[in-house]
Amino acid sequence: MKRASLLIFSVLFALCGLNAQTVVLNEDFSGITDSNTVSIANSLDQYTQTSGWTGDWVYPSSGKVRVGKSAEGGFIMTPPLDLSGNNGGFAVTFDIKAWNNDQTRMYVEVDGIDHLVEGLSTTQFTTVNLELTGGTTSTTIKFKSYQASKARFFLDNVVVTSQAAGPDTVGPFVANVTADGNNVTVTFNEALDQASAETVSNYSMNNNISVTAASLNGSVVTLTVSPALTEGNTYALTVSNVADVSGNVMSPNTMAFTYGVPPEFQVANIAALRAKWTEPLDINGTHFGNDIYKLTGHVIVTGINDSYRHQIFIQDATGAIVIDDQNNLVLSALESGDEITNIYGKLSDYYGLLQFAVAEEYNDPALSIYNDVTPLTVTLAELQDVNYMNAHQCELLRMEDVIVNPTTPAFENGKKYTLRQNGQTGNGLWVHFYNIPGITGEPVPASAVNLTGVNKISYGEYYLIPRVAADLGTGLPQYLTENDLVVYPNPVSDLLTVSLRTNAFQVTNMAVYDINGKLVHTQAVIDNQIEMSTQSLASGNYFLRLSDGKNSVTTKFVKR
Repeated sequence: MKRASLLIFSVLFALCGLNAQTVVLNEDFSGITDSNTVSIANSLDQYTQTSGWTGDWVYPSSGKVRVGKSAEGGFIMTPPLDLSGNNGGFAVTFDIKAWNNDQTRMYVEVDGIDHLVEGLSTTQFTTVNLELTGGTTSTTIKFKSYQASKARFFLDNVVVTSQAAGPDTVGPFVANVTADGNNVTVTFNEALDQASAETVSNYSMNNNISVTAASLNGSVVTLTVSPALTEGNTYALTVSNVADVSGNVMSPNTMAFTYGVPPEFQVANIAALRAKWTEPLDINGTHFGNDIYKLTGHVIVTGINDSYRHQIFIQDATGAIVIDDQNNLVLSALESGDEITNIYGKLSDYYGLLQFAVAEEYNDPALSIYNDVTPLTVTLAELQDVNYMNAHQCELLRMEDVIVNPTTPAFENGKKYTLRQNGQTGNGLWVHFYNIPGITGEPVPASAVNLTGVNKISYGEYYLIPRVAADLGTGLPQYLTENDLVVYPNPVSDLLTVSLRTNAFQVTNMAVYDINGKLVHTQAVIDNQIEMSTQSLASGNYFLRLSDGKNSVTTKFVKR
């Protein structure tokens, strides 16, 4: 799995070799008091050497600007800067941090021409320096988003320096560093000379890490290092003597970065992860964290909602949370009952629901499958208590003897229904069905049922979301029990055979676990024909679990 490095210090470089420099604008946004788009332009006029900034948002407490809500959104310096004295040549330097983990590019538009900036960090500010040419009389500069939605950036320390137009005389500098085990990726601000970029002696690292190879692709150099980096450790990379395609040699750059997630951002269980969010949950808005956490403990998938943002509900002995995977970074084919670990993500408050948004691709196989999570039995009265519901966010809950109010004759996909228990109807509490075979299209039962589902909160309303037909105890067909299985011979030496006393259950998968719950064998099953060789198994007790893809049954056998 790729571990994105977290940049913790900006590039150390100087604007050198610029002839006849004149600082046209120097803006650090400190002292700004306004924070809304109506008054932002007037406030910025007081602190800049130009006037008429327009854009998105200012954070007065930190003196930083959030840039762009759309591809055409962002900040514009108007009226245009007068750069006629130096024939339109200038450098623009700024500090920037990406808002979304997948939006790591932005544009600086100069007189209608876009200049793409890549390789930005989502956790720390990166310093960017662009040498550009504008109009001979005046230049309009605009900072804007790369994509048409959700792409925003924090911007600070904008400096525009006028310089004489002419040939490139400034060496390259390092814009960003990321790491992945034995590889360190170094992104420069411009295209490089291949010979100098691939000279191993131009790169050095601390902590006895050796650079053994360097490979150039445009402005990106991939370094092979030995030994492999250790997650959570901080490293320093020094780069020198690398030249651009014009032959300008860089000044030495030193960058410090942490590989993966530092120890203080690693959490062992869901309760510890939820405790990292210290702000009150807000049912009236969204709040996003920027820190990446690694959930190192083992958790169980209790439900998956593919109908909305690919939500994956997970739970352990300490609590539950929902994985928000709207960008489809979870590549593993997960199902309810799968045991997983080592998930990287950011916390966010989505209208009162604390979410764990995946921050990098997850493609690890499940540690084990078909794990049972016992739902917490609750009453309608308990679920009417906001504090109680918030304390059990995303947990698997069970309600007994509850009536589903029949607002439609049959269950409709995506429709929500109110609930009654002991004569009381829930207020702001719903059961919500998404694409469940055996429920959608079935008549809404008139009698009481037992209802199981994950607890979701959205916009101040509370939902139980069943996962399979068996979560709604309506008298639908029952599933296989251990009494329906015949396992022989038991104990077994070489070949184990399983037969079913009924054909109502169509087995699709068989899994075998040792006495400690470790998965030791799995195989697909066709037409309920179940045989497996046990020769590779050590002597001892084992659990055998059969599944139809949604429901399962477990029995035991002994290997001689």
